[in-house]
Amino acid sequence: MAKLDKVLQVDFGGNNPYETIYTFLTRKGQDSENTKKTYERHIRDFFRTMRNKELEQLTEDDLIFTPQQIELYQARLKEKYKGTTVNNTMSALKECYVRLERNGFDVRASWFDVERYKEYDKESYDTLTHEEVCKIINLVSKTRKGEEKALLVRMAYATAFRRQSLLDMKWNQIVNINGIWYAKVLGKGNKWSHKKLTDDLYNTLMEFKKKNNASDDDKIFKLTKRTVDRMMDYIRENMDFSDRRIVFHSFKKASLNEVNQLTGGDLKAIQAQGD
Repeated sequence: MAKLDKVLQVDFGGNNPYETIYTFLTRKGQDSENTKKTYERHIRDFFRTMRNKELEQLTEDDLIFTPQQIELYQARLKEKYKGTTVNNTMSALKECYVRLERNGFDVRASWFDVERYKEYDKESYDTLTHEEVCKIINLVSKTRKGEEKALLVRMAYATAFRRQSLLDMKWNQIVNINGIWYAKVLGKGNKWSHKKLTDDLYNTLMEFKKKNNASDDDKIFKLTKRTVDRMMDYIRENMDFSDRRIVFHSFKKASLNEVNQLTGGDLKAIQAQGD
C-alpha cells in the first residue's frame, strides 16, 4: 500500500506525456519487473534517438511522427540488432502509443504498424562443459575487472540466472534460510527464485563485498551490459568452441546440464534450476 501511495503522490503537472508513460511502465512492472525494464529501455532509446530527449523532458509535440520516420527508425535498428529484437522493440513502442492515444494525446498507435522482420536470425545457442566454465573463469580473471567478471561467471553457472537479473542483483538478495545461503532474484510472474550457494562461493562473495566496502543496498556487480558483451567476445576469441555458438546464456544451459549430471537426470531438479 505504501508503494501505491508513493506512486499516486508523484506530481507530474499538466498534460505531461511522461505521466502516461510512467503509469504504463508501472503497470507493466506489476506483472513483470523484467518486462518493465525492457520496455523502458526500448522507449527511452526511441526518444533519445528521435528527439534527443529523456522521457521526463517530453512535450506533446515530441510525440508526433510520420509513418515514414517510424519505418526509418525500424530500418536503422535492424542494422544493429536481430530481427527478433527489432520486432520486440516496435511492439513495445506500439503498446506505449496505444496508451498515449487512449489518454487523449494526438497520436496514432497505427504509426507503428510496420512490417515485421522474419525471424530467421533467431539463433539458438550451445552449452559449455564444466571444464570449459572453469577455463573461462581462469581466463577472464586475468583481464581488467577480472575478479568481478570471474565472480559473475561463477554466479551465472551456479544459479542459472539471466544476465540482467545478475547485473541488477543487490547484496541484500543474498539471504540465509535455515542456515543455508541463497541468492534470490525476482523472476517471471513476479515470483522470487532462490538458488543455493556453496560455502566457497558465498565466502568469495563476502570477501568481494568487504574489499569493495559495499552496503546491502549496493549492486553486487558494477559491470555494464557492454562490458559483459566484450567479455564474451574475448572468451570466444581466446577459446576454441569449434562451430558451437557460445553466448552468456550458455552458462545457464551449462548449469542445467550440471544439475542433470549431479542428480542423475532428475527432471524436477532440472526444472527448478531453470525456473
